[in-house]
Amino acid sequence: MRLQEKTKLIQRHVGAYVDGVYGTRTADAILAKLGDNGGPSLFDREEFLSRYINRNAPAISNEDITLAAKRLGVPAGHIHALRKVESNGVSFDNSGRPIILPEPHIFYRETGGRFGITPFSYPKWGTRSYPKSYDARWQMLADMAELDEAAALRSASIGLFQVMGFNYAAAGYSSVQKMWEGMTADEDDHLEAMVSFILAEGLDDELRACRAGDPASCVPFVSRYNGPGYKKNNYHVKFAKALQ
Repeated sequence: MRLQEKTKLIQRHVGAYVDGVYGTRTADAILAKLGDNGGPSLFDREEFLSRYINRNAPAISNEDITLAAKRLGVPAGHIHALRKVESNGVSFDNSGRPIILPEPHIFYRETGGRFGITPFSYPKWGTRSYPKSYDARWQMLADMAELDEAAALRSASIGLFQVMGFNYAAAGYSSVQKMWEGMTADEDDHLEAMVSFILAEGLDDELRACRAGDPASCVPFVSRYNGPGYKKNNYHVKFAKALQ
């Protein structure tokens, strides 16, 4: 491996600007990465991954969904449909981890692109396919977290309703770490985060306007809940179908 490539690897690891040139910015980033005792402040991958495991998370009930629907002013069927579209009703995987989807383009944005272009950090959505397995998704999140843990948590959607981490405040949490702790604790947090987010963003009117079998009526809601890529993933069609 050439010296420049080795320098780039070091720069990515310590969070320096990636240009392959060892200068004062790289040196400062390396010093900042050192612990108080002068030794390296290492990311504990195993500890990070084990932090978000709960094999006994309480599930939400139909009554919980009915109460949430009343708060949003929609039929309970709208909540059931949103859960189906976002996670197919799956909250935790077989290992007891919340369902997640890391977004490399969001990580690139949240970190200002300082780690360069990698399989888990790039500027344009859709550059690569998402990891298919839950194991691979959690490993991707850990790859992000090794470089910037808070940015990693902000860069993935999580739970039954796939609320993005960067929306933690709108979802009712004081920090993104608190959001992920809550999402690991039980399904009620999944439901509450979705309701809080929709109310905070003023999406309840758009959700109420969604009608079964009418994709066009769902566009105002999904274009904001799922983002500008909703057309490519046919979220408006999927949601209208799920309402039937």
